Amino acid sequence: MHRLFARASLSVAVIAGSLLAGGTAHAEPAPMVRVVLESFIAYNLEESGHDEIYVQTQRDGKTRQLFPTNTGALSVAVNDCVYISGDGCPPGTNYRGYYNANKPSYTADGKLLMVTLYDDDISGDDPLVNVPIWPQPISENQYFREDADINGYHYAFNFRLEPAY
Repeated sequence: MHRLFARASLSVAVIAGSLLAGGTAHAEPAPMVRVVLESFIAYNLEESGHDEIYVQTQRDGKTRQLFPTNTGALSVAVNDCVYISGDGCPPGTNYRGYYNANKPSYTADGKLLMVTLYDDDISGDDPLVNVPIWPQPISENQYFREDADINGYHYAFNFRLEPAY
């Protein structure tokens, strides 16, 4: 009887220990990350009147367009806020409505990933905001806000990396 009670106690301890370990475990970092564009704001333009904007990622010599979802660009004016996801547009900006963006995933292996906001020009596209990232495995979202106020133009660019399992 004593042996039976000892075995039952040991079984209960093993089960309880495994339940406790499972309940306190943290999520493993994801081996992939997804780039999710949130918004950008054109506080001041590179050109007079309108800039034609698009966003791309570059990695290992390959380019992917995030915004607009097809090829091309979106015309923006001073104080236009293009909202895709996230917290929305700040007060004092012209809300342009909701847009979609591609959300590509990349291996989180520490290789350079460039996220770039461009102005589409006839004489050559100008990178307005370049954000270099070396993605590592993550288990929570990482937020990026780049504010470029250079050479007369001023853009705020918001995106995040999220785990992609």
